[in-house]
Order: sequence, then C-alpha cells, then structure tokens
Amino acid sequence: MAESPRQEFERDLERVRDLHEELARGAGGTPGGTWLFFVGLVLAAAGVWFFLSNVHVVTSPIGMVSGLFNRGVFGDGQPAMSTGIVFAPIFVGLVLLFYDARLKWGWALFYVGLAIIVIEILSRIQFLMNMRTSNLLLMLGMVAAGIGMMLRSFRDMSSAAGSGGQPPTGP
Repeated sequence: MAESPRQEFERDLERVRDLHEELARGAGGTPGGTWLFFVGLVLAAAGVWFFLSNVHVVTSPIGMVSGLFNRGVFGDGQPAMSTGIVFAPIFVGLVLLFYDARLKWGWALFYVGLAIIVIEILSRIQFLMNMRTSNLLLMLGMVAAGIGMMLRSFRDMSSAAGSGGQPPTGP
C-alpha cells in the first residue's frame, strides 16, 4: 500500500526532528552541556593568558655546551673561548657534505652540529615570574575551574536532575 503525500511528509518531518535533536545535543552528546563547556573554555583560556602574560623570557650569556668549555674544562668560570665554537661541527660537516654527500662522517657531523646548536639555544632560555602569590593562585584557580567546567559539561545531567540531584542507583 502506497503512502499518502501527507504520511510521507510527516515521516520526513520526523526524520528532520530526529536529526535536529542529534545535532542540538550539548558537548559530549549530553543535553545542555554546550554553554557550560564554552564558559569553562573561556575561563581556562583567560587563566592561561594571564599566567603567560606574567612570565618573562630572558636568555643567559652562557648555554649548556659553551658552559662546559667555560666552567667544566677550564674550571675558572671565565669565558675561555668564544661561544662560536658550537658552530664548528656543523661547519666541518657541511664542508664534508659539499665535498662528497655520500660520506657518513659528514652527515654525522652535520646532525651532531645541528643538535648542539639547538641544545645551546634552548639551554640559554630562562623563564622569570614576577607576581604575587595571590595572583598566581587566582590564575591557577581560573584554569582549574575552567577545566573542571569543561569536563563537567560532558556528564549527562538529565538522569541526575530527575532524582533530586542524587546519582542514579542500580537498575
């Protein structure tokens, strides 16, 4: 038996309603969690922003590799040589690679030199925080509250609301 145009329209309308309900669910498929998620996201992002805006980045004059030459090998703590020595392995490796690109020693020196330069740059970076403890605790509290709100938005609140706020018991 063929469906009437009205029955077909009602069936299509029901499909659209089901699709809309599926799309309109909150964060994690729970009802009403979307606003809670976004409020938590904004709160956590603001806390991270305030925290990072109070961190100052400076560099020290001596890094890990150049510090070994200045403090460890020569022992007096005075600059014994230029920090340009860290470029020697990559320079020699590049010379060997331009001479013959199949030389394994050239590739090894190039990669070791590149690693030394990266380690030297990263070891010179220092992070300084100059803020009050109350401000730090407030910022960390904002981040923690925001993360908690985002995680809470994934819980299904419909079953807990019907039982007076009590968690559902067994079947």
